[in-house]
Amino acid sequence: MGRRRRRRSTAPGRQLQGESDLSLPRGDPALAQPGSRDALAPRRSPAPLADADGGRPRAPPGRGAEIDSLAASGVSVRLARVQALDGVRLALEGGGVALLAGPNGAGKTTLMKVILGLVRPDSGSFEVDGAPVSIDKAWKRRIGYLPEAVTFSDNLSGLQLLRFFARARGVDSKRVDAVLGEVGLGRVRRRAVRSYSRGMRQRLGLGLGVAILAKPELLVLDEPTAGLDQEGLTLLWRVLAEWKEAGRLVLMSTHDLALSERRVDTIHVLREGRVLVKGSAGELRRKAGSTHRVWLDLVDSEAEARRLHDAIRNWGKGSMSLDRGQLRVEVSADELLELMRIQGDFPKAVCGLRVEEPTLDMVYEELLGGEQR
Repeated sequence: MGRRRRRRSTAPGRQLQGESDLSLPRGDPALAQPGSRDALAPRRSPAPLADADGGRPRAPPGRGAEIDSLAASGVSVRLARVQALDGVRLALEGGGVALLAGPNGAGKTTLMKVILGLVRPDSGSFEVDGAPVSIDKAWKRRIGYLPEAVTFSDNLSGLQLLRFFARARGVDSKRVDAVLGEVGLGRVRRRAVRSYSRGMRQRLGLGLGVAILAKPELLVLDEPTAGLDQEGLTLLWRVLAEWKEAGRLVLMSTHDLALSERRVDTIHVLREGRVLVKGSAGELRRKAGSTHRVWLDLVDSEAEARRLHDAIRNWGKGSMSLDRGQLRVEVSADELLELMRIQGDFPKAVCGLRVEEPTLDMVYEELLGGEQR
């Protein structure tokens, strides 16, 4: 009799391949079942991106090197009959949080998937710290990813999931209990994930793969605020602050612009697969020509108030209205400082002042011409 072939074991501790090299899988049924054979099956990684001159790209720096910059140039992706990305250019700097905004179908998630190596572009190039980068397994291990919809094996507990991923990522299992405590899930760590709320699942995902367990160099967060409760939001903002302090890269997308405005440094507004405009929140306000509303509470002295009113009217910029001792002026961001200078020439005319700048949501609507998200 011939020798019986020894059956290979598919122990959960084996390093995941392909897409699962990311810190957190996105909704893939196989990846959601860590113990299944499909979850451990080798997968072919997308081919590396060529550099702008068509040469062979070089491998990224070693694991120990921090990423100071990430640049994308001319990235195009066509999915079926839809041009998902059309010559996108993107530049990210370490120590900053970059936000992707735009209506549904603008290309935000597709761009993230290209960076993650989950979608192969038709054209374009990527550079890390000025050198062409190959989207391969080594690159994926440097990325932490939180998808919009986090999918886990419902039969496992939060503790079991973190222990599995800790082994797969080579992280000391002793950190698991500490991580669960940090994301506020210590008391429910032995409960099956199917009993977790959406916000609890998001917190589990944030702690598991993105920020606390693996400590990647680049964070990619797709709608991270969706479904989060206040405790989860506090955790998210703390993570972003720590990453900025450490000089790491963060790329995120969200529809909660007002909620995220104070936490991001640059905003890229996408429409129909292209970057329509980019800049800080203040720069976008200026580019959109958004108006600031200024309320001036006038003193009882009618003569002094009248002189201020006439000075602003003779200035001839913005729009002005007077009602019950309150002067309201609408001006652009560039005109606001000049208005303050004029008001300063009449210190006895005003007893109160309030400035209302346009919200980021208002700026967004103006830039897109009222197009819905």
